[in-house]
Amino acid sequence: MNKGFGSIGTTSKIAKDVAPFVVDLDRDLLGGTLGAEMFWSTVGKAPLSLFASKRLPPAARGLPLDPAVVAAMDAAHAAGRPVILTDSGHPGLASGVATRLDCIDSVEPGTAPAHVLPRAHRDTLRALIKQLRPHQWTKNALILLPLLAGHAFQSQALAQTALAFVAMCLIASGVYVLNDLADLDNDRVHRTKRERPFASGRLSLRFGGPMLVALLVAGFAVGALVSPALMVVLAVYFVMTTAYSMKLKGMIAVDILVLSMLYAVRVIAGATAIEVDLSVWLLTFTIFMFFSLASVKRLSELVELEARDGPKAAAGRAYSIGDLPIIANIATASGFIAVLVLALYLDTPEVRALYSEPWALWGVCLVLLFWVSRIVLLAHRGAVHEDPVVFALKDRTSRVVLLMVTALFATAVLA
Repeated sequence: MNKGFGSIGTTSKIAKDVAPFVVDLDRDLLGGTLGAEMFWSTVGKAPLSLFASKRLPPAARGLPLDPAVVAAMDAAHAAGRPVILTDSGHPGLASGVATRLDCIDSVEPGTAPAHVLPRAHRDTLRALIKQLRPHQWTKNALILLPLLAGHAFQSQALAQTALAFVAMCLIASGVYVLNDLADLDNDRVHRTKRERPFASGRLSLRFGGPMLVALLVAGFAVGALVSPALMVVLAVYFVMTTAYSMKLKGMIAVDILVLSMLYAVRVIAGATAIEVDLSVWLLTFTIFMFFSLASVKRLSELVELEARDGPKAAAGRAYSIGDLPIIANIATASGFIAVLVLALYLDTPEVRALYSEPWALWGVCLVLLFWVSRIVLLAHRGAVHEDPVVFALKDRTSRVVLLMVTALFATAVLA
């Protein structure tokens, strides 16, 4: 490993009769995204500045270097050619990158002459689709709850709900793009999040801004087809999620509360789309149930953190492993309260008017008690390695639970 990097004229290792292999940091190694890296490193953390290079501690951040270019540099070094990295006016950044690569002999100011360097094949379309996180759209199924709870199965209500679902999916994907761009630092040191398209470099940061704008414009345009009121709800959702991504997710307890409220906003969007009064029972149940699942998410992160060597506080979060038992208690208590709210709702005149066999809904309470208890226990054992909603979709037992809930609901309505 080189301890220092000088110019080509002062580095004794460089032979004069061998053509050097010169690589430009921005154009070659980073694919021309240095400006985007510097911009997004400041968003939500400091006043915006394209020149805030101190926001880029390269050795720690793990900037995604083009693997094909790195392989070409290694090959040149092995063949005895001096490898020179040009810094494009950012010597601190270039020197930090150079400490990560044994093949670099020298760092020089300026821009390297244009070279035709090999490029890694990147499936951009697949990376774009992955960045949208379509598996997360399942959370937007909460938009259907007001329609189901109110038995509003008319064609117009179904169409309005479908449009609201599409609009929410587009806005949510836009928020995921913004979140991943603003959280590159933390994602790149996370065990699994470092594989996200932007953090890993599989998707160029140059796609970030256009994707964000396109998704938000499309989302609000679809929302406008439903009603101005839905556009307001979508705007509230976007503001809340942006605040969460930029600041609130690092605040103790506030992050969990905001996550649960974001799920409640989805329910509000569903009610707004079909212009029905929102049930306080449904809203309360949603907030407590997803407060529980948000706590399960933090619980699983802390369990994973405890099992690893290194820092015992989650990067970008306000929790440490000492909080693990408290988070587990919060997750359990919130889930049980949600089931209690549902049980109390079942004894109201509204239920007796809507359902021919309301007794079947008591079975839903029992099934949910089992499911909440199970997912908290699995998270505590380190078996929930991802978002609990995504885990539930992949988990066979959770899918059986969903089928049982659906069957009990159908029995209550149709029997």
